[in-house]
Amino acid sequence: MPAYEELESEVIESGICTCCGACIASCPLNHLQWINGIPKRPEKKDACKDCETCYHACYKTGFNESKIEEMIFGRQRREEEAIGIYRNIFEAKVNDKKILSKSQDGGIVTAILRYVLNADIIDGAILAESYKWKPEPTVATTFDGFVKASGTKYGTTPNLMKIRTAVIDQTLDRVCIVGTPCHIRSTRHLQYINFELYPAITLLVGLFCRENFEYEKMRKRIEEDSVDITEITKISVSKNFFNAYTKENKLSFPITETSGWVPKHCLVCEDYTSELADISVGCEGSGEGWSTVIIRTETGEKIFSGLERSGVITTKTLGDLDHIKEVSIRKRRKAEHSRETFKLKED
Repeated sequence: MPAYEELESEVIESGICTCCGACIASCPLNHLQWINGIPKRPEKKDACKDCETCYHACYKTGFNESKIEEMIFGRQRREEEAIGIYRNIFEAKVNDKKILSKSQDGGIVTAILRYVLNADIIDGAILAESYKWKPEPTVATTFDGFVKASGTKYGTTPNLMKIRTAVIDQTLDRVCIVGTPCHIRSTRHLQYINFELYPAITLLVGLFCRENFEYEKMRKRIEEDSVDITEITKISVSKNFFNAYTKENKLSFPITETSGWVPKHCLVCEDYTSELADISVGCEGSGEGWSTVIIRTETGEKIFSGLERSGVITTKTLGDLDHIKEVSIRKRRKAEHSRETFKLKED
C-alpha cells in the first residue's frame, strides 16, 4: 500500500516534486509540513500507517491527462492544439491605474479577482505574495490583498497547501486558485480523485510559465552585480534576457546564465499556457502593457464576459498567436528531451 514513504522516494527525493502543496492540503491531520522548501513529515505518526491520502493526492503519482481533459472539456486535446483547448483568445488590459501600477503587464488577473469578488462569485483567492522576491502562498479576501499579490514571481510556491487554510480555518465556500501550470494540473487531479475539499474551488486562473528559478541562486546572481534584491521593483524575462529593475536602474544579462537555476521538475514540464485552467493569462504574443488571455471553459467564458461588460478592461485581437504556439511546442520538445536525459542518467 503506497503511503508517505513512497511519495517521498518516488516524487520528493527524485526531484520531480513541483512543490505545489497538494499533499500538505490533503493530509486530514496536518502531519505534513512545508520545511526547507519541500513537503516533509517531521516524524512518522500512527495515523499514517494505513493512510494513502498524500500519495494519491500528488498528481505526479497518477495523473490521467486524457480523462481529466474529458472531464473539463468533454474531449481530449488534439495534436495540432499546441496551446490546449480553448474558446477564445485575445489581448487585454485593465483601465484602473492602481492595478496597472502594481501589475506585471495588463493587470488582468487582479481585474478578474476583483470582478468575481464584487460579483459574489468567490469569497477569496489562493495566490502568491512576494517577500523580497521569494514567493509565499497566501489567502486573500480583499481587493487590496489581490493588489498586494500582483506581479510575476520567478520561483516555486506551495499555493495548494492553503486550500485547507482557506476552506477549514477561514470557512471560505468559494475559492479561486491562481497559479502556474503545475498548480492548475495538480488542482484538476484533486478534482478528478474527488478530493473532499474540491467542491469549494470555484475558479482556476492559470499563468503562463516557461520555467521557475531556485530563489537562492537567483538572489546570489543579482547581488553579484551589487544590486540588493529588496530594492528591485520588477523582474521580467524577455528577448532572451533576464531583467531586474530598481527605481533608478536596470540589471540585464543573458537568459543562458539562468540555466543552473531551473529545478528538474520544470525541465520535464510540457505545459506552458496552463492548459487545464478556466482562464489562462500571460504576456507572450501581446504588446507591451497588455496581457494575453485564453478563455478555456464555460465558467471562464461567463466570468470574462461579465468583466468585459463591466467596462473596466479593454480587449483587442491578439497580436501574435503563432509565437505562443511556437513557445509551447518548444517547451514540449524540451520536456521530452529532458525526460530522456534523466532516464539515461538514472539507468
